[in-house]
Amino acid sequence: MTDIDVRLREDVHLLGELLGDTVREQYGEAFLQKIEDIRRSAKADRSGSAEQLSSTLDDLAEDELLPVARAFNQFLNLANIAEQYQLIRRRDADQPAPFEARVLPELLARLQAAGHSNDALARQLGKLSIELVLTAHPTEVARRTLIQKYDAIAAQLAAQDHRDLTPAEREQVRERLQRLIAEAWHTEEIRRTGPRQWTRPNGASR
Repeated sequence: MTDIDVRLREDVHLLGELLGDTVREQYGEAFLQKIEDIRRSAKADRSGSAEQLSSTLDDLAEDELLPVARAFNQFLNLANIAEQYQLIRRRDADQPAPFEARVLPELLARLQAAGHSNDALARQLGKLSIELVLTAHPTEVARRTLIQKYDAIAAQLAAQDHRDLTPAEREQVRERLQRLIAEAWHTEEIRRTGPRQWTRPNGASR
């Protein structure tokens, strides 16, 4: 992340910490440490060392595979929530513009500094073919109950942004986030049974 994403990084760290507390409560410290080992190994793997990650995954017991996958999936969902809120967060006057508003001007400036002329850059930009691609957001396949919890988590991220919160109020926001994350963790991502049929008083079913 860049320097302009400090607040986003703080939100992601907070949500990840609260998710870790939830996982620890259900599975214990040793299991949470395995997840952290996998995270560190995956980060190291990006620099070209895959052996450690492979070894860490191979050491998992069969009954640990699903909880580990769920933990990383849930963390990514929480990170997405924080990122979405970052896009609508009100910025102070002294804060830099968001990265997405700066990326093209900064890229062009770097290319010019590398010796590319304005005419050459204009010609290359003119050759670009840009197409709109619509993809499904991860929450679009989530259960309604999970979507509601994710919306509530985003609302708490907004609540903690108020600068006039007292320490007690800020702690209340943290407690609400902890409860919502725990509820999301203990909610099945996929409905295993179909909706139950109910019968009207006149005997007709729906």
